[in-house]
Amino acid sequence: MIRSNWLILGCSLMACVGCARIKGTGDAPIAASAGTHEALMSSGDLFGRLADNIANAKGQGSGFHPLYHRLYPDTPIFRSEFVGLNFEHVFNGTAADKDRCMFTPRKDRCELMTHSMQRASLHWPVDHSSWDMSCAMTYTLAASNAADITFEATPSAALFPLGYAAFMWASYMNRTRERRIHFIGRDAEHEGWISFGDDLDNGFETGTVSFFGVPDLPYEQGAQTLNTIEHPTKKFLKPFYYGLLDGDNDPATQDDTLVYIVMFDQTESIRFALWNFIKDASGQPDPHSPAWDWQFVIRNPQPGRTYGYRARVVIKPFVSREDVEREYEAWHASLARKASARVLEGHPDHSPS
Repeated sequence: MIRSNWLILGCSLMACVGCARIKGTGDAPIAASAGTHEALMSSGDLFGRLADNIANAKGQGSGFHPLYHRLYPDTPIFRSEFVGLNFEHVFNGTAADKDRCMFTPRKDRCELMTHSMQRASLHWPVDHSSWDMSCAMTYTLAASNAADITFEATPSAALFPLGYAAFMWASYMNRTRERRIHFIGRDAEHEGWISFGDDLDNGFETGTVSFFGVPDLPYEQGAQTLNTIEHPTKKFLKPFYYGLLDGDNDPATQDDTLVYIVMFDQTESIRFALWNFIKDASGQPDPHSPAWDWQFVIRNPQPGRTYGYRARVVIKPFVSREDVEREYEAWHASLARKASARVLEGHPDHSPS
């Protein structure tokens, strides 16, 4: 029944998107009435529904609910009871803020604006922020298989006594080939392709992976440390990772693997994260429904200053890990070209927007 309901919703989204394109909306702004809490989005092979905290209350947060690839329009990328590309936490490592360090972006007031069938944004206004901070995200379905993300945060108060403000995003995957993510990095003396989420004698890896050479985040005794503590030896060298999706959600078929690539425009401020909270029918952690997450860290945040980053998520048929690296290199080069063009035009590219 759940699968059938998602198929109906998926077909409805495709139909709505098709009608909008026929009407010629293109990338022009769409007039959004007050109180709009969701946006239908489509471009190339990706289509779905972006919802805020109100429209997606049962899915626990703002983000894509659902998101589909057109090759498999009846199987969503993210779990139906959760959400994807979801801004989930702000944390600072202090004991006094232990409760505030969990789930405030899910609870704080969030405003959605639809710009086009390809672009929508979410804004957390400072007046309703648990952290006295204005935050904004823009989601753009770009090219044929990508979701581009920009994030900006402007703190207005000094609430980070340990010298950092950290932000976390979560995506609860619907059906993956395996728990693990893969990236180019180091594990002790080994350098090259590294996996994270491996099985261990007493369970499996979860947690956070930081950039090689970046100092660990400090925290106080009694603080919420779930998202703070880094893996001691596994570090990334290039700011992207990938995992493998089961396109049709049928483990018996092997010719439908999609790759899910998450890439970033910077290194030292980014941290990868992986968790596995979803249980299977036997009550054990389901290795096919991990949470593939990431974090953004502002060091020594200054009130009134705006910080941010860019990210891209690519979902397409898997070819090879070398192809994954080429996807990142091509995107990284395109950002450099855009930055150079802005400088030549007299508009230095200081922001991530």
